[in-house]
Parts: sequence; C-alpha cells; structure tokens
Amino acid sequence: MRYNHDDRIDTYNDWQQAQKIPINRGFFIEDLTKVEVAPWEHKGGLGAFINLDGAGGTNDGYVCEIPPGKQLREQKHLYEEMVYVLDGHGATSIWQRDGKKHTFEWHPGSLFAIPLNAHYQHFNGQGHAPARYFAVTNAPFMMNLFHNLDFIFGDGFTFADRFPPEEEEYFSGKGKLWGRKLEVNFVPNVRDIQLYEWKERGAGGRNVNFELAGNVMGSHISEFPVGRYKKAHRHGPGAHVII
Repeated sequence: MRYNHDDRIDTYNDWQQAQKIPINRGFFIEDLTKVEVAPWEHKGGLGAFINLDGAGGTNDGYVCEIPPGKQLREQKHLYEEMVYVLDGHGATSIWQRDGKKHTFEWHPGSLFAIPLNAHYQHFNGQGHAPARYFAVTNAPFMMNLFHNLDFIFGDGFTFADRFPPEEEEYFSGKGKLWGRKLEVNFVPNVRDIQLYEWKERGAGGRNVNFELAGNVMGSHISEFPVGRYKKAHRHGPGAHVII
C-alpha cells in the first residue's frame, strides 16, 4: 500500500475504530469496575478503550471482561502491555514460540506485564462471575511507527533477552530489589507489597518502583499518611494513575 504524503496516517485510530467497542475519553475515569463494556471479537471477551487526554498518543488503556468460566483468545503483539486485575480470580498462560507454557493465578490487586511479542491467554477461573482487568499498552506508538498491523500482530521474532524460554520461575513473584526499584515479572497483590521510605517526595511517604518483564513501560506504588500529600511534580505524557 502506498501512502499519500498529504494524508495523516493514524493506524492506531483506524484499528481502534474497527474494534467497535466503547471509547472513553477525558481526564479521568471515576470507577474502572463500572466502565461499560461491549463484545470484543479481537479479544474474545468484552471490552472498552480508555484514552485519557494526558496520554498524548504515547500509550492507551483498556478494560477487558472475561465471562464466567470462559477464556480470552490467544494473543501476541509487538507492543508492551501491563495488566492490573480489578475483579475476579483466574489464570494466565504465557509462552514463547518454542518454549514451555508458564501459568500463574491472579486475583484483585495482581499486577503483571506481557513480555514483548510472547504468546498469552487469560482464563476466568470462576464460574459464577466475570473477571475484569485494566491494561496499559504502548500500542498507539508502535502501530503509528510501523503502519502495518500484520507486522504488529504477526511477526514471529522471539525476544529471548526479555523472556528467556528456559527461565523456570519467571512469573513466580520473586524479584531483585535495588533501593526502591523492584525487578519482577508478577506481583501477586500490590495492596500488601512492602514499600520503602521516600521522604524526598513528601514526609511519611513510601514507594516502590517496578520493572516488569524487561519492558520499557514502568510503574510504581506510592503511599502517604492521612493528611499528607505527594510533592507537586510533572513529567511527560502517558501516566495512568489508579487510586
């Protein structure tokens, strides 16, 4: 396909519109557990996009719901994805093209990242209620960089440096800590993980930063005592804050 240089190419927007699920815009979402979702053929469940104004086209978010006792379609893609479980209990299997399957269970508060271009599938382990998660991806940047969805979803390169197929405990929840930075691939529960003092960002404040699955996208948890606050700061686009 040849492109006219006078046309603005937005591969991500075209792909997003073709998904035919709700697109939520603005500066905030009041409650991710109550976001309206619709059948999403691409995922095999229900979903809705979250395109916050502060993302600036660098990344996006989406809510996905897995029906009771069901599973989503097997997926792989050439963009990073970070998953936070909102509701429900289930499991995820992740594997390289020629590697063993790594399966781990999750519940509300679990956090993990999909290694770049790895195969994966999510399962709802409960038969009486749906499971729901929120994910942040850098799909907008990657899709608009290459303008080729066949490459994004069909390329077979294995990033063994990020996700070694022979690594037995990759998703065990074990990690390495440097100061307040934790290199880990699965956090069973962000609500009870140990935090570390960071008084420079506000008196009484505690924090931990995550590096997940060798990805470029990062995340962190901050906690402050009653009546305290985090010091004012600013940064580039793309931050998604969950309270």
